[in-house]
This record gives sequence, C-alpha cells and structure tokens, in this order.
Amino acid sequence: MKRLIHFLVLVGTVILLAAQMAWSGTFEASASAGILDVDNATYLLGDVFQGHGDLVQLIWAGPDGVADQADSLGQTTDDDSLLGTTYIGYGYPFEPNSGKFSTIWTHDALVVGAVVFIRAWNDSVVSVNRPVAYGNSELYTLANDFDSHDFQSFRLSQTINVPVELSSFVASAKPGMIEVRWTTQSETDNLGFYVYRSESPHGVKTQLNDKLIEGAMNSQIRHDYLFEDREIVDQMVYYYWLADVALDGRVTFNGPRTAVAMSKPEYYSLEQNYPNPFNPSTSIRYQIKESGWVNLTIYNIRGQMIRRLVNQAETAGDYNIEWDGRDESGLIVPSGTYIYSLDVNGFRAYRRMTMTK
Repeated sequence: MKRLIHFLVLVGTVILLAAQMAWSGTFEASASAGILDVDNATYLLGDVFQGHGDLVQLIWAGPDGVADQADSLGQTTDDDSLLGTTYIGYGYPFEPNSGKFSTIWTHDALVVGAVVFIRAWNDSVVSVNRPVAYGNSELYTLANDFDSHDFQSFRLSQTINVPVELSSFVASAKPGMIEVRWTTQSETDNLGFYVYRSESPHGVKTQLNDKLIEGAMNSQIRHDYLFEDREIVDQMVYYYWLADVALDGRVTFNGPRTAVAMSKPEYYSLEQNYPNPFNPSTSIRYQIKESGWVNLTIYNIRGQMIRRLVNQAETAGDYNIEWDGRDESGLIVPSGTYIYSLDVNGFRAYRRMTMTK
C-alpha cells in the first residue's frame, strides 16, 4: 500500500510539473553548428565544469516581432524581453570550445506564435567596462507549446562598448527652427557628434553640421548638447539621427527622432528674462521675423554697456541665449538692476532684470 501511495504521489507530481510546463511554455534551443566569434574563424568558448562559458541569451522579440539591439549596458530595449541565459558548452560537455550549446527554457512568454531569437556574447558576463562583442541569430516563431529549434550557427558582429551612453535624444519644433538636444551620462574616447536629417524614416541622410560638435572625450559625468536646424520648410516632417564618432573612427547612429517644422515668427519680440531676479545666470528669449543683423546688449542702470551677448547676422526664428552674470572682462557683476536691449532691422526693445546675491 505504501508503495502504491508513493507511486501515485510521484505520478501526480509528474503530471503537475508537466501541466505547469505546458501552461508556461517550454522551448529547446541549440546551435549544433557552433557560433563563430568576431573573426569569423574561431568558435565561442565553453567551460562546462565552471558554468562560465561565453554567454547565450534567449530573447522574446516582443509584440512587434522585431529584434531590437541591446543598450550600452547589454540590457534589452524597446519591447524585447530576456527569457533566460545559458553558456556555450552547456549540453555539449565533450565539445566545450566549438561554439555549441543545447538547453531548455520554460517561461510564460513562450506561447504559440511568440517570436524569439538567440543573442550570444564572447564573455561570461555582460560588462560595459571592456569590449564584449555580440551577435543575434535569425528570428524563430514558436509552433507549439513544447517547441525545439536548432539555430545552427551565426557570427558575432557587433560591440557593446559604444563611445557614448545616451540618456536623452529629442527633436523639438520651435518657430522657424527645430532644436535637436541630447544628453550623455558617460563618454569613452568620444571625439564628437554629427547631426543627420532625412525626409522619411528610410530616406537618404544629409549631414547638417560641417564641423564636428566636440564631445567630452572621456567623461563619467553628464553633458548636454544642442543643435539648431534652421534650414526647414513650414509643416514639413523631418527625421533626425545623431552620429557619435569614436577615437578609433567608429561611427554609431542613434535615431531617428521626428519633428514637424513650425512657421517662422510673425513679429519681432523681446521677452522677459527667466528667472528674474536671478543668480548666477538667466535666459533671454527673442524672436525675429526676418533675417538681419542682431544686437543684444546689456547695460547698467546708468546706461553703461556691460556685455554684448549677440552681435551677428541671424536668420528669422526663435532664439534663446543665456547670460552668466559676467561683464565683457569675465568678471561677475554686482547685485542690482540691469537693462537689456534688442536691436534688429529697425526694431528696438528694452527690458529690465535684477541680479541678486
């Protein structure tokens, strides 16, 4: 009787486990032909005894069924989702260094119709501190609840060690121009940036800045950048890409970001600075409806010139300039009231602002 009870409990456990696996979905993946490293000649390495061979990930391509690239930390992006990891050599203990693996994953996302792919790395961990090459297999669509697929072989071809870690990249329409802004949290051997534009998502990209926008080269602190595109047509849709250029010549594209061009200002205006009162700096915004020579000057209360912020030809548009509270000699001005004036194409306007300490 005890044996019968033990047998029934065992059978029940097996049935329960089988039901759980069917409910979650189970997928067997392998690479019988072996995954090649970046040289396209040698295979990824395995370490079946320590369990730290080159890394293999199973990734769900998300509802859109598209394999998105990893970010600079190796994490999945957009709608992709990491389902599990294993190592080269797993399942092939007698061929640990031939780029092969074989393993079974169980996950709720492994349902009929789900699109998955394999991402491989030539290291046992994903680390941004050193170059870690990776590559993606072809996409595979699951045909049933318990599916098996041999991804055969593919080659590592990309690197995770990018020169720039972007935390923000946006394109915003302003009257008469489109502002392209981006922020980096870290930069490694980064020479700088080029901004590109096209009139469709897959159109020809046109480089907008002839001179490289200098990067921070090597930095672990935040840097903010701005590019103003004023060669635009009202109501036109534009697509922008940001290309960062590494010291070794690698160029990495980010984007696109989209903006719809706004018409140029219909009038001249000089707005109140913000903040006001201010310390230590403040921003001054103005609009000009036609191209012309612009003078934006700061005076003290006695009418003496303190600082000329703008003295150049500018195209029609909306402008914003910052005053750092310093005079022409670079010295910080004392507390008090100051007057700033805008002079362009016969238009002249004055406003007051207050510096406090």
